[in-house]
Amino acid sequence: MRWSDLSATPFPGTLRGVSIPLGEAACLSASLLWAVSVQIFSLPIARHGARAVNLFKCTSATVLLGLTLLVIGGWGAFGAASGTDLVLVALSGIIGLPVGDTALFAAVKHLGVHRSLLLQTMAPAFAAALAWPLGERLSGWQILGSLVILAGVVVVLAGDRLPAAGRGGRIGVGVAVGLLAAFGQGAGVVIAKEGMASVPIVPATFLRLGVGAVGLVVIALATNGLVRASQAFRDRATLPRLVTASFFGTYLAMLLVMAGVAWAPASVAAVLLATPPIFSLVVESVVERRWPSVPGLIGTVIAVAGVALLVTG
Repeated sequence: MRWSDLSATPFPGTLRGVSIPLGEAACLSASLLWAVSVQIFSLPIARHGARAVNLFKCTSATVLLGLTLLVIGGWGAFGAASGTDLVLVALSGIIGLPVGDTALFAAVKHLGVHRSLLLQTMAPAFAAALAWPLGERLSGWQILGSLVILAGVVVVLAGDRLPAAGRGGRIGVGVAVGLLAAFGQGAGVVIAKEGMASVPIVPATFLRLGVGAVGLVVIALATNGLVRASQAFRDRATLPRLVTASFFGTYLAMLLVMAGVAWAPASVAAVLLATPPIFSLVVESVVERRWPSVPGLIGTVIAVAGVALLVTG
């Protein structure tokens, strides 16, 4: 694949000679990598906190993306891109990372992890609503497949034992910030796709992640979070996990996310990017050497059927 092939448009929807929708495959691959990396991140998060780990992974992946652009000679793409498109890609980074991630962490504090993830399944609905006025239309089969996938995700999450919200958690506040997080994810996908009309995938990934990392640094400065982040950078016990998970779960996964956003409809990409809980169920079962729960297996089968409908539709 040539560097010019990493442009958002034009690009064939399938691999030449093989009926594989590249955008959908990229989104599913990103979801799988994120599910695996979350398992690797679990120890550093327990030790340093989610915000510190989030800042580490975003900044380190931004550096790797900058080096990638240097190696492939992609810095010139910024000069050739439309200023409006660059602003849109940067805006998607602000909405999706500092706003979306911060809101998600706040939701976890008030609702717990699983309830917050359930609210995240609203992201495709926000993406579809925002993409509709922009002319994006899905077929009836694609809409059905999207709904089936989301139903599978809900079955997986709802079938698990839901831990109580943290001490002092407020349900109303948790739901509000949880919906804000879902909106940030869905809107980020739509805005990024609009901005990638003239910005190739690797530069767009660098810009989106870099702007998001700057936003996270600003939030860390305002909340005295840089101390914990610096501890994570110096902790030799967790550093190998942080580096490995940041490479696969942020650097590589974000490239796949942006490829999926460029090559698939925004609402389809948002649905497939909501499937990490499905992959996480399998990953956790392998790591912990236990069978998944019955609701988890049922939800996984439902989600896989939905993916088949979505792709063939």
